[in-house]
Amino acid sequence: MKKNIFIYGLLLVSVLFTGCTKDADDNNNFAQLRADIETITNNVTVGSWTITNFIDSGKNETGNFTGYGFSFNSDGSLVAENGSNTETGTWSINIDSNTNDDSNNDNSTDDSSSDDNSNDDCNNCSVSQLTDVLTACSDWYVDKLEVNDNDLEDNLSGYSFNFSSDGSIGVSSNGNTYTGLWTASGSGNSIQVVLTISDLSDLEATWTLHEIELENGESKVDLRVGGDDRLRFKNNCTIGNFSGGSSSGEIDFNIFFASPADFAELSEDWDIISHSSTKIELKHVSGGNGGTDLLTLEKN
Repeated sequence: MKKNIFIYGLLLVSVLFTGCTKDADDNNNFAQLRADIETITNNVTVGSWTITNFIDSGKNETGNFTGYGFSFNSDGSLVAENGSNTETGTWSINIDSNTNDDSNNDNSTDDSSSDDNSNDDCNNCSVSQLTDVLTACSDWYVDKLEVNDNDLEDNLSGYSFNFSSDGSIGVSSNGNTYTGLWTASGSGNSIQVVLTISDLSDLEATWTLHEIELENGESKVDLRVGGDDRLRFKNNCTIGNFSGGSSSGEIDFNIFFASPADFAELSEDWDIISHSSTKIELKHVSGGNGGTDLLTLEKN
């Protein structure tokens, strides 16, 4: 079922920023998100936009909007006109409610809240994708390690991990080197990653791949055991083309039309794939069947 979106997203953002105390990393992250929201808002509220691609549940429905120009007004109204018909809806941009999943705030509640317990973060993941990501960058480090409710990432500060496609792992720290093995099997949310590094027993387990997160200048691979134990590798490298800017799912671009039916299909809390002053690419992954809807807007 499509989700009703209201126009209070931008107000919600300001409440979030004034009502929460974050550490330095979180403040920097939120500052960047605020800047992204301002940039996207300034871009989208100028001129008229057309839909150049709309894939809904695997079906191309771009033609339903031929001739329509979409105006994203600063008051939150969204108007689509084709010269004879006018349809009205609402739009907003807000920080994804699941963004706080990655908070490192020592005063935060259990990190397994929010989308941590969902089982659809890696619907479309594959072993091949995981291999490509891990081997594309060198010197991964452990950003988060939780075992039996203990935070252990500080024990691995200064350790660098290099994954090879042949299944070997090279680890280095303060002039010391270690070797290990890694294997991955399965698909989607059931990919199992086995780590064997005898010198680093806290990492040795059969982990389930929870999420691959790629951003401009940052890549993460998140692993879990039983929903409680957690291992996240992080790298400050860029994988993929982010020349247009990317929010990597941390910002929701909300669209809502009550009617007609074709326009109601656009009503989603879309994730931003890329954005520029003339083009915005969006996606929405269904929590039900795991299908991915795609929407591209381009300025006239």
